[in-house]
Amino acid sequence: MTTKTLSKYFFKALLFALPVLIYVVFIIVVDPYNFIGLFKVIDDKDKFRVVQRTDESSPRGNILWKTVAFKKNPTPNIIIGDSQGKDIDVSIIKKNTGEDYFNFCAPGASFTTIFKTFWFAAEQTRLEKVCFQLAFMNYNLEREYDLWHFAGNYFKRPYEYFTTKEIFFDAVANVAWAVTRDKRIVSRSYEFLPPGEMEELAQFRLDLFFSKYSYPEPYKDELRKIVKYCDENNIEYSFLILPVYKGVDEHLAKNNLFDDKLKFKEDIYSMGYTYDLDKLSGLKKDRFNFIDYFHPTQKVMDSLTGIVWAADTTKLQAIN
Repeated sequence: MTTKTLSKYFFKALLFALPVLIYVVFIIVVDPYNFIGLFKVIDDKDKFRVVQRTDESSPRGNILWKTVAFKKNPTPNIIIGDSQGKDIDVSIIKKNTGEDYFNFCAPGASFTTIFKTFWFAAEQTRLEKVCFQLAFMNYNLEREYDLWHFAGNYFKRPYEYFTTKEIFFDAVANVAWAVTRDKRIVSRSYEFLPPGEMEELAQFRLDLFFSKYSYPEPYKDELRKIVKYCDENNIEYSFLILPVYKGVDEHLAKNNLFDDKLKFKEDIYSMGYTYDLDKLSGLKKDRFNFIDYFHPTQKVMDSLTGIVWAADTTKLQAIN
């Protein structure tokens, strides 16, 4: 084969590979989750806002974003939970206590995901304080699922960061948001629904979460295992139950599940000190204190955060 022929095949191969190379460079440069960490073309605040843009991107995106961030900069004090705790502002904790916390709460996190998140964090650093934000809506064997693979798979097989369509879509959304500032790109989550549609979604979620219920003995066993580990390793731990709108309790009572919620609370109380903010009946009565039936507004969440991590514990003692 002549040199001319070899050159011809080389340029054809290069031409064929060019789109792949462009794609790889695009992912490396945009890097929607800072997984590679070579470039900082788009601000982290913008990237994290893009993560929240839809009800599909938020669960998988939060778990990956936070796992990457924690792995790069482990913090000994953490909060682990689901979407209820996602908006806990750690800067308020820092202001009140002087302590740095990492918010590891992820929308859609099941108890299984919470357990795996804890063990991952314990592998990365020597934990000092852990707050477990737990919710009855996930304390159910009928809701057995796990988000952890959305983070774990990329650490096991880093090449998947370049081969999954979700990462590509997230990278495109980052560029689109950075260039256009079109709020339609980042405002497609349920949080932006009009009131009527929000009520329909709330009822749908009530039916989804509680249509079937099985007491989760394995979850209780795993919590005991974690508590034992914390005791043996001098890790200070606590549990946080956040309030839900009274409509949730009414639905549970109507469907003979309210006693199961009380059993859930008894289980958590037995594990260790529990901040049960679901006792705040006055707050629970006002629909305007909640985005939907399960999630307090940011203003309410900031207030609750200030109560739990307070310099003055008078309000907290009054609740508990």
